[in-house]
Amino acid sequence: MMPSPLSLLVIDDDTEIRKAVRFGAEDLGWTVIEAGDGEEGMQVLSEKSVDLVVSDVWMPKIDGIAFIKSALEARPDLRVLAVSGGGMAPAALSLKMTEMYGALDILYKPFTPQELTEKLQALARRG
Repeated sequence: MMPSPLSLLVIDDDTEIRKAVRFGAEDLGWTVIEAGDGEEGMQVLSEKSVDLVVSDVWMPKIDGIAFIKSALEARPDLRVLAVSGGGMAPAALSLKMTEMYGALDILYKPFTPQELTEKLQALARRG
């Protein structure tokens, strides 16, 4: 029996980043749901079952750090990849904070399609 495709929630206020992640995940045969900020992301999580999350760190309403903390409290099995280009704090600091709250890996913007694919595949294997 073939395993069902993984489902990915990508949360970023930058539509181009969401599109890049969507294309990368769809190339792997995954189902993708998009959200424009952490608040939207929490809404999706309450309504749909997803295996993985790619979340920006700095975004309006609910930022990535607060999203990751809340999402993992509700779903400890969720695998999260944090993404940041910096924003309000240096990228390394932002991403270290997300790891403290449970993100399994980090990806710095700008990233190449190959870097994204490698991170997504590594995240999928951790399940």
